[in-house]
Amino acid sequence: MGDEDLTTAGWTATPGGLVARFRTGTMVRGLEFVTRVVAAAEAANHHPDIDFRYGSVALTLITHDAGDEITDLDHRLAREITNIAASLDVSS
Repeated sequence: MGDEDLTTAGWTATPGGLVARFRTGTMVRGLEFVTRVVAAAEAANHHPDIDFRYGSVALTLITHDAGDEITDLDHRLAREITNIAASLDVSS
């Protein structure tokens, strides 16, 4: 999945990082989504900012160690998060 695919999947490159909002519909599904995202982030040793609310989860990915730039780490984790969302039928 390239940059264009990430845009199609709901990710936007901003000065603050790659950002996406996922509509989870319920708190239970949102928590399951966040739990899976956290597991993927731990495995990658790369952690997003997470805004968990009723019905939605917003994520921001940026590499602080690279001077707050968007790097391949962010793109890889964004692709993984998109796959997690698809597996849970969560839309962006």
